[in-house]
Amino acid sequence: MVVDKLFFSYPRPARYCVIGSGSIDCFQREKGRLRRIHSVETRGMMNMSADDDERLAAVLGNRSWGVFLRSDPFIFNIFDFEQLPRGESKRRELARWRLEKVFPEDLSNFIHTVLHPGGKRLLSVLLPLRDAGRVEDWFRRHPASLTFFGNSTLELMNRLWANGVAGIRKQSPQVLIELDNQLGVAVFQESQRPYYIRKFRCDSEDMFLTELRKTLEYVKSNYSRNPRSVAFFAGRPRFSFSNQAKMWPELNLLPITVPGGAAFAMQGDG
Repeated sequence: MVVDKLFFSYPRPARYCVIGSGSIDCFQREKGRLRRIHSVETRGMMNMSADDDERLAAVLGNRSWGVFLRSDPFIFNIFDFEQLPRGESKRRELARWRLEKVFPEDLSNFIHTVLHPGGKRLLSVLLPLRDAGRVEDWFRRHPASLTFFGNSTLELMNRLWANGVAGIRKQSPQVLIELDNQLGVAVFQESQRPYYIRKFRCDSEDMFLTELRKTLEYVKSNYSRNPRSVAFFAGRPRFSFSNQAKMWPELNLLPITVPGGAAFAMQGDG
């Protein structure tokens, strides 16, 4: 398999691995729920010890697996245009033209995916070829096969906003926050369309709150929007929260409970 596209609305596989900054979690979908079948504490599939490698290979066996990478290596850009061409290839060319004006690196070293969330807006997503290649190389060396390759934040966006969720469609959260180890990703949306994405680092609850306040103020000042609702997917942060129920009112955000939240958060049971 050669990775040349990140899937935004592709059906999720029955078995998949979520590769984060501090762990690799493997899941099996059973009767609409997720069951964690293995977890390897590591800095990612590219930095496993020989013992971790052997244990993970034993769990994956010779079956087919999908992979979701957390957003650490990804670069997101949102572009607005006065008008958009209809064809996907034309939209891709337009996004690349805009990206070349603001991105200093050689685009040939990246997988570039262009998504159309609606209207006259395009979401540009870059993933270094080296990161995708390391995941593919691991699967080439083992009996397990790689059938799907995606990004956890885009998956959450897709399931939460693009497809809608029973019970929350009319109150879709204005902010999505995903946390993995020390990496926070905040996605702001209006009318189910993202308009701003920011990644930030945090190694404590205080730093997490500081970065969120800074981001909220930036959105208010630069986009003239005042987000009021949030969906939070904590993943596996390096630190613990003292009181989440108290945290959100301090940020003037109303947390929205997502039905089947464990499935969305890719945390699973166990």
